[in-house]
Amino acid sequence: MVNGTTGPKDASLNGRMAVLRGSLALLAIVLFYTRITAQYVHPGDSTLTWEQAIAAYAAMAAEHPEATLTEIGKDDSGDPIHLFVLSRGIPPEPAAQRKAGRNVLLINNAIHAGEPDGVDASVMLARGLLNDERLRQHLNATTVCIIPVYNVSGARQRRNAGRANQNGPAEYGFRTNARNLDLNRDLMKMDARNTQALIRALRSWDPDVFVDTHVSNGSDHQYTMQLLYTHPDKLPSPLDTLLERLIVPELHSLMSARNVAMCDYFELYGTPPDSGLFSFFDHPRYTTGMAALYGILGFMSESHMLKPHAERVGATYELLLSMLELLDSHGPQIQFARSLAKEAIIGRDHLLVNWALDSGRSDEISFKGYEAVVLPSQVTGGSRLYYDHDRPFERKLKRFGHYRARDSIPKPKAYIIPQAWHEVIRRLAVHDVRMVRFDRDTLIQCEVIRITSSSGGHGPQEGRYRQHEVRTDRSKDAALVRAGDLLIPMGEGTDRFVMEALEPEAADSFFSWGFFDSIMQRKEYYSAYVFEDKAAVLLEQDTLLRVEFEKRRTEDPEFAGDAEAQLRFLYERSPDAEPGYRRYPILRVP
Repeated sequence: MVNGTTGPKDASLNGRMAVLRGSLALLAIVLFYTRITAQYVHPGDSTLTWEQAIAAYAAMAAEHPEATLTEIGKDDSGDPIHLFVLSRGIPPEPAAQRKAGRNVLLINNAIHAGEPDGVDASVMLARGLLNDERLRQHLNATTVCIIPVYNVSGARQRRNAGRANQNGPAEYGFRTNARNLDLNRDLMKMDARNTQALIRALRSWDPDVFVDTHVSNGSDHQYTMQLLYTHPDKLPSPLDTLLERLIVPELHSLMSARNVAMCDYFELYGTPPDSGLFSFFDHPRYTTGMAALYGILGFMSESHMLKPHAERVGATYELLLSMLELLDSHGPQIQFARSLAKEAIIGRDHLLVNWALDSGRSDEISFKGYEAVVLPSQVTGGSRLYYDHDRPFERKLKRFGHYRARDSIPKPKAYIIPQAWHEVIRRLAVHDVRMVRFDRDTLIQCEVIRITSSSGGHGPQEGRYRQHEVRTDRSKDAALVRAGDLLIPMGEGTDRFVMEALEPEAADSFFSWGFFDSIMQRKEYYSAYVFEDKAAVLLEQDTLLRVEFEKRRTEDPEFAGDAEAQLRFLYERSPDAEPGYRRYPILRVP
């Protein structure tokens, strides 16, 4: 050391020592997770890195024949995404599970890498299932699939800050991936390579239960765990009833027996809980919403952000064990209900869209919270919300737990997608949607959709500019379909996904996510001094147009006083108007 600098030899030695310290830390944490059995005790305010988690799973796979670790895809960073499978007595393949009638539980961790509780809890679960004979019995009925770290690039952006609302651990990853995408808003648009890997895993394994592990944001309360489950109102029967009346109450009972305080997930809309608890509607952009399109029971564990990290991890672990106990007890019922739900998806003749909270339906539930008070802010001089832990309460609060669909769209016999829309076609292929190519040009009677209105201008959302409040006009017409265009027949297990993707009014449709924005812009225009003469001829030759034009002028004084609006009205009804403007390119075969 000279003048506070490090010489080459010292730097080399320091580098080797740093590597050694890192290796020893990795060894210690892997040994810890190797020795854990049924009782969870977390090793302080720390969480596994991606490298440490994969090393722990690799060690388990090397030691136990029931365990396999494979790559299922790539993060946008190029790093591999892994799947760890615990399958007892049968090959670790989806077809083998279905043939044997096994339940399948799929656990996804670190979709938001700053919320790492599930990463640690899942390693604990895997070790317990392999080493504790009592826990091993769960593998007789259920195969467990674990994605150790889904958002790998987010997990590698570790630092000791970033989650301002969260109590530990000492270091953690970042919410978004290498492209700054929130992966739990990407399930429908599939812009991230991560998402495509997860979709393929969901479609191939077709789990009976899917759990996505999170840490909450929001209000303060006494519960360590909140349970978010796919909204029953949009599930096909009998899965909706089974979830609401049997599965959710059973999970609450199991967690209570494990001495973990858990409540259903709720939203507050910026107010204390006393104003009412509002259930969350999971559109297909979310993991649980996407799972629901295939009759998969989807859950998000939302451990409470302000509880210590070790307590949150323990609660997540207990919830995962409760899921296994649930499958032990009710696996056949769940599988049977899912089979009926899948038939309902194929047989349903419409899609419900534009869901809204049903403010006319509510009930009361017991809630354990803290009194919310408004205090003077020492920072801003204004007022601030404060939850007083010296004043806990348990009382009945109003819960708004239901949604209703405002619109219904009939299911067509098929959709036709022009081959030019390859970005859409590629995403449909990720879902294994059945598509048949036309081998010749064909004239087909179709239902043609035009976009009559939509609202944008809300700023970028997850890398795209969205279309909201979409309204359409639909008409029958003959359309020329080119050789190479694609027909998507309905009557398949993918029906609900296809309709959610291709019907413009659906909340997470490809249109709403901006895949078809090019049709919303005129590409040709007119000069008024030129079109004025054409418009006069048009009115002279087209009696019906002239009657419509004069009627509009008579009934709409503003229109009658706006020369530009009148010329635009006539241009839009003239042969010069672009036929493709606002004409949705996806055709419906009625």
